[in-house]
This record gives sequence, structure tokens and C-alpha cells, in this order.
Amino acid sequence: MNCDRQKSETAMKPEDLLTYFLFALSAIAALPLVAWVLMSPYGSELLLCVTMLYHIAFLATVVMLPVMLMRVCMKRTRTRARLWLLVIAVYVPCFVTGGLLERQVWSAGWEAFSKRSQPLIAAIKKYERDQGRPPDRLADLVPDYLTVLPDTGMPACSEYQYVTGPDTREGFNENPWVLRISPPVFGVGFDLVLYFPNQNYPEHGYGGSLERVGDWAYVHE
Repeated sequence: MNCDRQKSETAMKPEDLLTYFLFALSAIAALPLVAWVLMSPYGSELLLCVTMLYHIAFLATVVMLPVMLMRVCMKRTRTRARLWLLVIAVYVPCFVTGGLLERQVWSAGWEAFSKRSQPLIAAIKKYERDQGRPPDRLADLVPDYLTVLPDTGMPACSEYQYVTGPDTREGFNENPWVLRISPPVFGVGFDLVLYFPNQNYPEHGYGGSLERVGDWAYVHE
């Protein structure tokens, strides 16, 4: 009876092991795919739940690793611990690879967004030249400078946020107006994507470090 109990404690079903391996391998494709869909016209913030699942699994591997290293030293739990260590050894590089691909897709998506935003930026600048000041709001561009106000092309963060006024120069490095987007991100941070007409982005500020993406800057918090 003791042997049966020991066997039940150390065994792992083959189908469970296969499921863990498939989940680990799926991180390579799932993370960049979610990033691509988020940046597409079909994106939704609900997709961040998928990203959250893989991040939680990664945190679980970090917690489990020292535990399994201790359990592998004990004869009673050695077999099962070895299998878990194998799962961890597969998942961690898959998660890291998926994360790197996700970042590449994310950067490419914001590059495309930067190009899509050029008509709106050109309209603001033309208004500024004609009127001697930037528009008070984006709606002032319609209909003389734009037929309709464009959206970002990304339902997960569909609206441009336009900032102007007396405090804008002081708060945004002497720029008379600023466009910004709040991208959908997983976690506790609040990233920003900023456009400065003067293109004078600092390396750090606004709660994080800035990375140039086309004519825009992505603030990583």
C-alpha cells in the first residue's frame, strides 16, 4: 500500500506532460500573435488575458524551480520533480523567445501606426500655419482640414488624445501641442505613445524611458 501511495505521488500522467509541453511551445507563437491582433483593426483588450496567462505561468516556473530542485534530491519525489524541471526547462526559453518576437511585432505595429497618423499630423500643422496657433481641439480640423477625424486603426486604443494650452510647453519640452495614445498593455504600468511636433524627445521622462518609433516615441514604464 505504501508503494502504491508513493507511486501515485511521483507519477505524472503522459497526457498531462504532453499538455504542459504543448502549452510551453505555444508561447513562441501565441505572444507575438496576440501583439499583432492587438495592433490590428480587430484587436480587443480582452486579448490581454491570453498574455496574462503566459506571464502567470512564467511566474509559477520561477516559484517552482527552487522547490523542484529541492524535491529532486528526495527519493520519494525525485521522478515527479525531474519531470517538472523538464517542463520548466522547456517553458522558460519558449516564453523568452515568444517575448522577443512579441516585442518585434509590437514595434513594427507602432511603426505602421506612425505612418497612418501622418495625415492627422499634417492637418494640425497646416491649421497652425494658417491660424498662427494650434487648434484648441481636434474637432476644429473638420471640415476645412480633414473630412472626418481619423481614429488610430486599433480598437484596443482607438482614440488620439490631443493636448494643447498654456501648460503644454512646460509639460512637454516646449512643444505647443502633443498627441498621445494609451496602448493596451498587460501589467501594472501605464505606457504611453507620444508625438512631439518639435521631435525633441528626451531619453527619460513621463514615467519611463522613451524609445523612438517612427516620428513618435514609446514610453516604457
